[in-house]
Amino acid sequence: MRANPLSTLSDDLTTALVPDEPSAPPRAHAAESARSDDYDELAAFHGIERERLVLIHPGSHHAAPAWPAECYADVADQLAADGWQIAIVGDAPDPERTAGVLGAMQSAALFLAGAVAPATLPRLIANARLLLSDDAEASSPVAAARALGTPHIVLDEHPRDTGSDAIAARARAALSNTGDAHPGEPFTLHMPAAHASA
Repeated sequence: MRANPLSTLSDDLTTALVPDEPSAPPRAHAAESARSDDYDELAAFHGIERERLVLIHPGSHHAAPAWPAECYADVADQLAADGWQIAIVGDAPDPERTAGVLGAMQSAALFLAGAVAPATLPRLIANARLLLSDDAEASSPVAAARALGTPHIVLDEHPRDTGSDAIAARARAALSNTGDAHPGEPFTLHMPAAHASA
C-alpha cells in the first residue's frame, strides 16, 4: 500500500489553521467617524454651506402630496433670491417630485436626491438652517429635524390652499430667528473649486 504524502501536510495545516477568535465589534466612535467622513465628503463635493443651507424635501408618504412641485420651486426661488443655498433632498425612487422641483426652479440648487446615505442625512439636517417638507410621517426627515432642533415647515400641517408666498414668509421668519444663519449673494450657487488633476 502506498503512503499518502499529503496526509501529514493536511494534518499539520489543520492544526496550524485554527480560526481566530471573533474580533470585537468596531467601536462606536469608529462608526461615528465614518459617518462624519461621509458627511464631510458630501459637503466638500457639493459645496454645502451650513450657514445658509435650506433643505427642500418634496417627497410625500401620501397618495396626494400636500403641495405641487411648482409651489416648492416658487418658495425655493424666493429664498435663493434672498441668498440662501437651496438643496433638494429625497429618495432616488421619487424622481417626479424631487426632479420636478428642480425642473420648475428658475435659480440654481444642489440636487442631493438619492445622493445622501441614510446615516448621513441626520448630520445634513442638523447643519441646515431650515427644512421644508411635505409631511411629518415617522420616516420623514421632519422627525430628525424635530429631534435635532432644526427649524422646519411641514406643508400638510397648513391648509391646502396656503400659497407659496405665505410659506416663503414663514421660512424667512424662521431663518431670521436662527442666529448663525446668514444668506449669501442672491442666485449664487457656491461650488468647490476644481482640483487640478494629478
